[in-house]
Amino acid sequence: MKTIKYIVPALMLGLAMTACHDDDNYGVLDGVDMINRSQSIAEGATVRPSSTVALTLSYNNLVAIADRSITVNGQAVTASVNPDNGMELVIPLTLTAYTEYTVEVPEGAVCIKDNPEVFAPAKTVKFNTNVGLDRSQVAASLINPNATAEAKKLYTYLVENYGKTQLSGAMGEVAWGTRFSDFIAQQAGKYPAVVGFDYIHLANSPSDWIDYGDITPVQQVWDAGSIPAFTWHWNTPVSFGTPIDETVSTAETVMLPDWSASLQLTDETSMAVLSKVSAGSVITVTVKDVAEGAQGSFKDSGWSGLVAADGTDYDYFVINGDFSITLDAVTADKVKEGGLIIGGHDYTLVSVKVYSDGAPSDELDAKGDFNAANALVAGTPENKVLDADIDKVAGYLKLLQDAGIPVIWRPFHEAAGDYTWGAWFWWGMSGVDTTKQLWDYLYDKLTNEYGINNLIWVWTVQTTDEGKLASIDKLQAAYPGNDKVDIVCADLYIDDAMTDQTDTFDLINILVDKKKVIALGEVGNMVDPVSAYNNGALWSWFMQWYEMGDNADTPQFDRWNNAEIWREMVNSPYVVSRGDFSLK
Repeated sequence: MKTIKYIVPALMLGLAMTACHDDDNYGVLDGVDMINRSQSIAEGATVRPSSTVALTLSYNNLVAIADRSITVNGQAVTASVNPDNGMELVIPLTLTAYTEYTVEVPEGAVCIKDNPEVFAPAKTVKFNTNVGLDRSQVAASLINPNATAEAKKLYTYLVENYGKTQLSGAMGEVAWGTRFSDFIAQQAGKYPAVVGFDYIHLANSPSDWIDYGDITPVQQVWDAGSIPAFTWHWNTPVSFGTPIDETVSTAETVMLPDWSASLQLTDETSMAVLSKVSAGSVITVTVKDVAEGAQGSFKDSGWSGLVAADGTDYDYFVINGDFSITLDAVTADKVKEGGLIIGGHDYTLVSVKVYSDGAPSDELDAKGDFNAANALVAGTPENKVLDADIDKVAGYLKLLQDAGIPVIWRPFHEAAGDYTWGAWFWWGMSGVDTTKQLWDYLYDKLTNEYGINNLIWVWTVQTTDEGKLASIDKLQAAYPGNDKVDIVCADLYIDDAMTDQTDTFDLINILVDKKKVIALGEVGNMVDPVSAYNNGALWSWFMQWYEMGDNADTPQFDRWNNAEIWREMVNSPYVVSRGDFSLK
C-alpha cells in the first residue's frame, strides 16, 4: 500500500521547494505523491510498429523501479529509467501490425528514487497498431465475375505480393512502343515489371505512324514477363459546331473589273448567322455572269484575306462558278469575331449561304471543354463521340483479350484534379458525380456490351486540396466505391526523390477501408520503398512517366530521377522487376 509520509503543511512546502539535489533541473517535487505527468502514447492511440519501440511515462519525481511486474499484453517486460533525466520510465515494445495492446504498470512497480516508500499509482495504457495495409482484408476477387483466367491470375498475384515487394514500372513511351522502358532497363540493369501504354492517339489509329490494332509491342512485353498497364488520355473534340443551314444574303452584287465592289457581311443581321460558325462550317457563294479570269475573295472585317492554319490564303483565287470556303478553327474565329467581306472581280454575286452539320472539330484534347455531363445523354453530339470512341477502344482491347493478355486498366485518371483548384481533364470538369457516372458507363459498355473481361479496373485517387493533403470526405465524395473498383492508385509528382509518402498511403487506405490494393499509377520522382515497407505502406507498383526530350523522340532523364536512383530502386529487396516473378 502506498505510504503517505508527510502531512499537508509539509506537502505545501514541498510544492514550493525546488529539487533537493543541486544538480536537479527537471522540476522534481520531492516529498509528494508520485504523479504521472505525461505518456508518449495516448490512450486509445493507433501507432506504427516500425516507429514505436517504447512507451515512456513521465513522472514528477526521480523514479526507481521497485519490482518487475510491468507487463505488455500480460507478458512481463524489463523496463528502465531514462538516464538523461531520471524522471521517465521507459517500457520496451516489440509490436506487430493490427494488434490491440495493453500496458500495465501496477501500483508498487515504480517509486520515488530517494523515497522508495512512496509509490506511483497503477497505470494502464491501451493502444493499437491498426494502421497500414492488411493483406487479409483485401478483396479476393475482381469486380467482374466473368473476368478471364489471365486477369484473375494477375490479380491474385498482385494481392499475394501486396506489402511484400513493390513492382517496378515505367511507361513504354508516348506512342505505341517501348523506347522509354527499354532506356530504363539499359540504365538500371533490370527491365521494369510493369510497362505502361496509352490510347492517347486513338483518333489517329490506324495510320502510318501508329496502329493500336498491331498489338506486337504489348505482346512482346507480356511474353517477356512484364505486365502491361494502360492509361487513356481520352482526347475529344474541343468544340462542336452549331447545325446551320441559313442564307446570309440575297443582295445581288456586281463585282466590277476594277476590283472596287464588295459585299460586306458585318452588320447585325449578318452576324446573327455568322456568329454561329465553327470549324467545319461551309460558306457558299452562288454567282452568275462569271467572266473569264474572274476571281473571288474572302476577307475578314479588317480587309485582310482569310488565311487558314495550314497557310491557305483566301485573299484572291480564280473562279469558274459558285465558290466556297470550309472554315477551320482559325478562319472560323475571324468570321465569328467580325464578319466577312466577299470581293473579287468580273462576276455577279447572287447569294451567300452558311451550312454546318454541327460536326465536332478536328482539334482534339483531353483538357478541352468537352461536356462530360452531355456525353451521358443519349443522342447528343458528345454522346455520339463517347460511344464511337468506346466502340473503337473496345475493338483494340478485344485483340489483347483474344491473345490471352490481361490489362491493368486505368481510365479517367486524375479526374478530380485538385479539390479546390479544380480538374484539368474534361472527365472531371463537370464534377465528381458526373465522373462516377462516366466510370459506370464505360464499365457497363466494355464489360456487358462488348464482353471485354481481361481488364483490372484501377481508379486514380486524387489526394490534394490546395496543394496539401486533402480531407477524407473529399476523397469519399469522388470515389465510385469498393464494389466498382478493383485497385486504387495515386499519381504523385514530388519535387524531391525518395521521400516518405506514408501519410498519402494512409489516407487512401482509410478511403478503401483497407480492402483494396494501393499502387502508384504515375510518379515523377521515386517514393522511398524502405520507409514504405517499414510503415506497412508499400505501394503495389510504381510507374515512372516517360521523358522523351524536346522532340519526343529521345528517351532521357530530364526532371525525374536518374540512373543511380533507378539502380537503387531495382536492387532494393523491396522491389521486383522482370524476371523476378512469373505469371505464365
